[in-house]
Amino acid sequence: MLTQRNTYASIESFIRHMKQNDNVIGIVEYGGRSYTDMSDGGDYDLTIIFNKPVSKNFSGVHLHINGIPVDCMLLSIDDFMSDVVQNEFLLVHLNCKILYDRNNITADILKRIQITWATPKELSDFEKMLFRFTFKHILDKLKHRLHDNEIYTKYFIYSQFDWFLSCYARIKGWEVGKPKLHLKLIETHEPDLFSIISSLYSEKCLEAQFELLNQCANYMINPLGGLWKDNEILFHLLPDGKNDEDEQIKFSKVLMKE
Repeated sequence: MLTQRNTYASIESFIRHMKQNDNVIGIVEYGGRSYTDMSDGGDYDLTIIFNKPVSKNFSGVHLHINGIPVDCMLLSIDDFMSDVVQNEFLLVHLNCKILYDRNNITADILKRIQITWATPKELSDFEKMLFRFTFKHILDKLKHRLHDNEIYTKYFIYSQFDWFLSCYARIKGWEVGKPKLHLKLIETHEPDLFSIISSLYSEKCLEAQFELLNQCANYMINPLGGLWKDNEILFHLLPDGKNDEDEQIKFSKVLMKE
């Protein structure tokens, strides 16, 4: 455990200090707090971008600055050069604010990942099939086993709703990884769904919770054709696979007995 007291009076003074480092080519912030906000509650998220990697063993640091928890990624230019994002946490840089940029390098990096890392606006057939399958699969797993282990069931219901919400955000084209924003958008624009979600978190009866989760699933997956049906063969597509119905019909004859 490393214990070291820092003397920064503010997040802003920490940023000013890091700007003086010759190896730093950019500083960006993301999340809900601005670097000028030193009020209580919540943490502050930023990334310091170096010319070269600072370590083979770590990629960030957590520290407190005058009582504010600070989550600081320590990345290099190389971390932004891959054509496919290597770590989903890096996706926050698709929606970040530049605080410092040496020679416009950071702006150029962020422009690049907007093209290479950005999630396609259109859902792929792979995603559609995956969502329709998993939503139904989750409900099937719960349906007859609600009371096998009630603590686990409650955990499972809430954790699977997290999956439902992240999938729904993808279906709606909302920004990735911001459940607080997603719930606010639902509250504002889809009050019927928000009412179901609110009831799910206040309900104590497992049967009622299951029914509410079922209602969420049906509502969210409806734009994709609904849940996987009992008499439907649903093919698990490859990420870049095509939903070729003729091919699937032909192969289904291999599987099915007349």
